[in-house]
Amino acid sequence: MAQLLDLLEAITEARVANPHLKPSTLAAFRLAHGMTLLAAARLVVVGMGGQVREIISHGDPGQGEDQDRVLVEQVLAAREVVAADSLRAAPLLAGRRILAVLITEGADEGCSRLLGEMCAQWCAVHEAVQVEKAELIDENHQLREELRAQIAAPNVVAVSGGFRRVLESARRVAASSATVLVHGETGTGKELVARLIHEHSPRSNRPFVAVNCGALSESLLESELFGHVKGAFTGAVADRKGRFEAAEGGTIFLDEIGEISPGMQVRLLRVLQEMEIERVGDTKTRKLDVRVVAATNRVLEDEVKTGRFRADLYYRLNVVYLAIPPLRQRREDVPHLVELFINQHCRRNAKYIEAVAPAVMEALLAYPWPGNVRELENCVEKMVVMAPGRELTTDLLPIAINTHDRHQERDAAAAGLGNFEDRLQAWMLAELHRCLDQGASDLYDRVQTKFERHLFEVVLDHCRNNKSKAGEILGITRNTLAIKLKDMSSERRDWKA
Repeated sequence: MAQLLDLLEAITEARVANPHLKPSTLAAFRLAHGMTLLAAARLVVVGMGGQVREIISHGDPGQGEDQDRVLVEQVLAAREVVAADSLRAAPLLAGRRILAVLITEGADEGCSRLLGEMCAQWCAVHEAVQVEKAELIDENHQLREELRAQIAAPNVVAVSGGFRRVLESARRVAASSATVLVHGETGTGKELVARLIHEHSPRSNRPFVAVNCGALSESLLESELFGHVKGAFTGAVADRKGRFEAAEGGTIFLDEIGEISPGMQVRLLRVLQEMEIERVGDTKTRKLDVRVVAATNRVLEDEVKTGRFRADLYYRLNVVYLAIPPLRQRREDVPHLVELFINQHCRRNAKYIEAVAPAVMEALLAYPWPGNVRELENCVEKMVVMAPGRELTTDLLPIAINTHDRHQERDAAAAGLGNFEDRLQAWMLAELHRCLDQGASDLYDRVQTKFERHLFEVVLDHCRNNKSKAGEILGITRNTLAIKLKDMSSERRDWKA
């Protein structure tokens, strides 16, 4: 008994030192063999179907592998101990499931039982860990697929021809390893396009690492991008991997690349040319396999002309150039983006918005959106949160949008046109281009509805909402006016929170 207690204590220490199945089992067999409590032992780990997964062995066996295989099959079939002379084979169970078979030679019954109980526990733990690991792998894969689907479809609204062309170019370039430079105003969705490139590339199962270069000083940015070694500077208490190394095999997104200093431009140029880095304070060179996507809201060509940005770095970054149009140049995306943001923020805030007032949509379409999609999302979120009922009305709009002159030029092409006829012609031309871009055939209905609504509003205001009197002035019946007003009302939404 004293020997078994000593063996148990020694096995426990070995298990604590290395809790994995194989080293724990080998340590237990070696300790028992060293204390002359057994001559040899084998742990045969089996799967659900009885197939042998692993054999952990110590000592000189008294029989061959074929004989062991027959013995294991006998134990699995009988589900009980099989013993002959000094050889003993016992099933290790967890409930009704046989996890393994323990074969011992030259061991007394007490030692065999002790090893059997401990190996059964270890096998059960090992099985649970393997199941959990498989579940985590499946969950990780599922989350990646969900993220890829979210980025590839519902969160990317592209009705306008200009933005659709950007996304098509992004998908085409995704299959390559070429460096991409994304240009666009603040809030246009540059990072979304970068993620789209990554998720459609062969690197989609590897990391996507985003760095805002404009938010860090030169020294911090250098350490952030390339990492540092212990003692490289005050506070560097340990080696640290940089963002480029963290993105190994995947994609690194360098946002606001136009903000980096001349010194960092030199270092970054070398990294892009050689695809290798040196950590701060280190002399060791590390090779990289990273796809670079950079973004800026500056016109880098102008920055190069003024000497604020290196020409060689610009040409290295500008292998593929994607220019995202601002929201004011793709107004046909606005209603769809509003729908998307209403859905998102209703779910987040437990609200239910059923309709959008026509005047609200007109105001959103007329506003130039200097903050682009980000500003539009903030506006919709504010309206959803503050809405007392199920409809978004004009009183919920931000002051800047409510006070905006809705009769000003619809886009930059109409700038400088002073009279109403010129502005109207410019608007008609813009609608024609929209129709051609989308391949639509609703130009007449769209224009008619637009101007009918303004006409009806003026007449109804004059008649104090008396539809019969308004119909007389318009030369149509009261019922016809009511039908037209109903057709012009906001679309009812077909989802429920």
